Amino acid sequence: MNENIITVGVDDGFAATDVVVMEGGAITKTMMIQSRARSGIHGTSVIGEAEDDQPVPCYETDGVKFTVGALSDAESARFDDYPFSPMNRTIVNHALRLVGLGGKKLRIATGLPLSVYYQGSDPNAEVIARKDRSIMTPVACIDGSAMPLIVEHKVFPEGLSAWVDYALGDDGRLRADPNESVGVIDIGGRTTDVAVVLPGRRIDHARCGSADIGVLNVVEQVRVALLKRFNVEMSGSQIELGLKTRSIKMWGKVLDIGTEIDEAVAQVTDGVLREVSRRLGQAVDLDRVLLVGGGAHLFRDVEKRYPHVVVPEHPEYANARGFAKYLNL
Repeated sequence: MNENIITVGVDDGFAATDVVVMEGGAITKTMMIQSRARSGIHGTSVIGEAEDDQPVPCYETDGVKFTVGALSDAESARFDDYPFSPMNRTIVNHALRLVGLGGKKLRIATGLPLSVYYQGSDPNAEVIARKDRSIMTPVACIDGSAMPLIVEHKVFPEGLSAWVDYALGDDGRLRADPNESVGVIDIGGRTTDVAVVLPGRRIDHARCGSADIGVLNVVEQVRVALLKRFNVEMSGSQIELGLKTRSIKMWGKVLDIGTEIDEAVAQVTDGVLREVSRRLGQAVDLDRVLLVGGGAHLFRDVEKRYPHVVVPEHPEYANARGFAKYLNL
């Protein structure tokens, strides 16, 4: 492998884009940004001198301009074609710049939900090629700054890549028991992916699949609840940040929204568990179940249903770590 080419896993989800950088057989950087952008050139000015390390977030790709960031009127990434869209590849490139990879040669991997990646038990070659074409389409910064140089791109299935992260160490060596049966529950922004890996690294396709439910469902329910409580329309990006702090800032004051969050999570959890149960049943035949994704910390009630759930360290990066480890094999 060319030592001048850096390996990067990018979990380019509907709510967040997670980046894992591997160099010299070790993870050297991780970063997450919200998957939010708006068509056109927008921005703010700075009083005094701007910080030199803040990249300009304005780009053009395929004749379309975007501004990336948690703008108050940012467009949602919650649409079917997002993984193949100019908006997606712009956000991916912005994330790569933010992590310090502008002007660097990269081999990267991105992902697709299981139900999109597979057609039956076979990878959907047409869809994978479409994703590859999109990511490899050039993106330029409007100020002429150096962009990441993607020299190689692979597409991997989400959920199953979290198993790769669990099974392999950073050095690529197997660290899991090869005779285990492992389930994966990957709760992302828009989708929840469920997968089962049997002994011998065999994928049980009958129990794998995706459902359109995740963190963004919680965001929407909290938005409606806050509208009723305060008669104020909060943006999705504001609420996403509030999910972490259980508070939100209005009129210069920090207000507790824990009740709204708990009620929304409880309602969405019921839907998540119904979808998981359809795939895993009671999971008594599985040695363990991995709970990963950006929703892993939010949907902890899943652990009550499945007592052998394992939540890895920093579960939101599990897919991106798996992407990077697989690329390094």
